[in-house]
Amino acid sequence: MKAARRTARDVVIWAGFTAGIVALVLGQTIIGLVLLAFAVWQFTLAARRGGGLFVDQRPADRPGKPTVS
Repeated sequence: MKAARRTARDVVIWAGFTAGIVALVLGQTIIGLVLLAFAVWQFTLAARRGGGLFVDQRPADRPGKPTVS
């Protein structure tokens, strides 16, 4: 499941980069900048090992003090 989550995250990041660049080339500046900003934000979250879009929330739902795994 972890590999599928990472693959989906990577696909979303690269789709955002690609769509942002295509939008800029086609003259849709605002849409392109928003998509690129989203892709860069997700990329930095993934680079910091934060998970990006697809984060497993099951450990956060357990009672008690939260732990980082």
